[in-house]
Amino acid sequence: MPLSRAAALLQGGHAARALLLLDAVPPPHDARHAFLRGACAHQLGDLAGAIDSFRTALSRDPAHAQAACALATLLLEDGRAGEAETVLGAVLQNGGTDPQLRFNLAVALEQQEKLSAAEEIYDQLLLQYPRHYAARLNRAGLHVRQGRPEAALRDCRELTEQYPQESTAWLRLGDIAVAGGHYDEAIAAFETASWHDPANGPMLAGLAGALAACGRLAESRQVLERLRQHDLSRWETARQQLNGQRGNALDIDPRLIFLRRGADDLEAGDWRYWARWCETLRDHVASPSGGDTLPLAWPSLLAPLTAPEQCRFMAGIAGQAAQRAAAFSLPRLVGPTPSRLRVGYIGPLLGELHVTRLNLQPLFDAHDPAVVDVFVIACGATTTPAAEAPRMLRPGLWYWHPGALSDADIVAGLAALKLDVLVDVATYSNRARPEILAARPAPVQVAWMGAPYSSGGHHHDYFISDARVRPPDEDGERWCSEAEVLMPHSYFCFGQGLAPAATPSRSALGLPEDAFVFANLGNPGKLTPEVFACWMRVLTACPGSLLWLLQGLPALADNLRREATRQGVNPARLVFAERIPSLAHRARQGAADLFLDTWPHGGHTTLAESLVAGTPAISLPGATFASRVGASLLHDAGLPELVAASQADYEALAIALHRDRLRLDALRQCLVGKRPHFHFTDMAGQARALEAAYRHMCERLAEGLAPVGFDIAPLLENTPPNGHESHVTENPC
Repeated sequence: MPLSRAAALLQGGHAARALLLLDAVPPPHDARHAFLRGACAHQLGDLAGAIDSFRTALSRDPAHAQAACALATLLLEDGRAGEAETVLGAVLQNGGTDPQLRFNLAVALEQQEKLSAAEEIYDQLLLQYPRHYAARLNRAGLHVRQGRPEAALRDCRELTEQYPQESTAWLRLGDIAVAGGHYDEAIAAFETASWHDPANGPMLAGLAGALAACGRLAESRQVLERLRQHDLSRWETARQQLNGQRGNALDIDPRLIFLRRGADDLEAGDWRYWARWCETLRDHVASPSGGDTLPLAWPSLLAPLTAPEQCRFMAGIAGQAAQRAAAFSLPRLVGPTPSRLRVGYIGPLLGELHVTRLNLQPLFDAHDPAVVDVFVIACGATTTPAAEAPRMLRPGLWYWHPGALSDADIVAGLAALKLDVLVDVATYSNRARPEILAARPAPVQVAWMGAPYSSGGHHHDYFISDARVRPPDEDGERWCSEAEVLMPHSYFCFGQGLAPAATPSRSALGLPEDAFVFANLGNPGKLTPEVFACWMRVLTACPGSLLWLLQGLPALADNLRREATRQGVNPARLVFAERIPSLAHRARQGAADLFLDTWPHGGHTTLAESLVAGTPAISLPGATFASRVGASLLHDAGLPELVAASQADYEALAIALHRDRLRLDALRQCLVGKRPHFHFTDMAGQARALEAAYRHMCERLAEGLAPVGFDIAPLLENTPPNGHESHVTENPC
């Protein structure tokens, strides 16, 4: 009787009175008494006491399902998923049959990343109890985590049919539909949820995002205003997320939501909103909102902007970086030019086996220690949490990995190195930290190789390019904010060797031996509808050919095959290569017959890999730096005839080479013969040119002269070789 009265008091929310009643009677040696004490302790906020009492209950009754579930829940909340798994597993082994035991076990497994085991339990529960709400909801989330959005959608659709009054089910359906790009379905789901709770903050935030994601910007603004009125805290959280670390917008601009979401869609080959995306980007260039646009720096290269427009877009990022760096900026110190310069190369990916490091490491090694001391600064905070002190790798070459140090601490560390020149090989690319350069830790700062666009700001004094790759200024507006320095030949640096390993057989690569293979094994996120349509016309005109592409996001292949079908091309003619280590990737490039470059964001390293492997390439230069890298490399490789003058010329050239195998074979043989003469693979020559440029920059500064553009070639004519032995004398092309 006392236990029943205590249970009634507990259910009525009177835990303290229930606990007094339980303490007033001699404690029986059964599990129910201990369980009720645990429930009272939990309701009173005594978590340790609750855990002890639930453990006592289980010691008295090893099959007590309620005690096991309650204990496991508390352990899970405390991050002790392994203990929860042990508790639940023991009760199940002792004959426990309550489905809640298995559900909680699946949750414990999920928390430990044992996803397959958790999914198996959810599957079993749903086979036995098809209307198990929580199991289906959790399984949907598990599908999302494992990259199966369509399976997640099926679970959520089933939930909304079974429980149409549950707004949580509609919210989850909306969130997953947005993640999968099903924006219309997401909007419908969020609107259904609003019938149950018109002021629901998550619903309003989700609806605003879904509307923005498909370009319904005016409607998104209206919903955002409703969110601000009903849930100011959530609206403010959304504003801060959109601003990121750098933005300073006082409002939420749906254009940025659309542009960021659209960039993800483009990466997956989803071009439904391509024209609207380009139009919105250009509109944002003309009237920026103040939100954080750093994540859009790389995707913006896909848009048909002019180079000056790109510069204006990047100027917004530069301004935000300068504002954030103002608190730890350093004065610009000017001194006499030393006999041996101290040159730093900085980038977030220099501490990893990334293409940036692979290309540049041989250049670092090629620098003459009698001329420069080289410091390689790997500023990627996410690679190694612990900061390392600068250490010498060999005379004249130092390495510093500042780890997770703050931007301000890295700036202070760079100042302590007393660099004469700091070369940024990242600008606004992956994991960039532009505040470091904006704080001016070195007297001369240079942009090179990291990103094919101007920073748009004043934290780089010089930008290194070449006569072929530099875009033209338009209508009196300069394409870059820096002083432009022209390398004697190609600006590019490909330090991954003159000859790749032996090319695997086509059968080993999953390619038919007798097909003509058009290829682009570069980042598939550089594809645009115009480029793909051109390639489909080429395939249509070239029987027996196929297109060899690199795997990308999970939806990419399906989207491209669907688009090929729409344009009358058998989707089986699209072959996707898996991602493999760099050396093997380089070796397989030679299996292609012809590399087809993208535009306006062309190939860089991948195109260089193709030329080094002996595979000719066609490129179409445009109005921006990113579109002209291929032309620079082809000229340097002695194949200017493969630089197309127009899209029609590009297409006709690809078809002509397919039909003229003798000409194509001659081009391949020519490439192999000229390979030793590529300037972009000549590390000694590139190092000598850069050393001359760095010295000229420092001498101008010492004389009190402002940065101005210059050609490096004349500087080399009167410069002694300083021990360099370049393998290039003259390109016989």
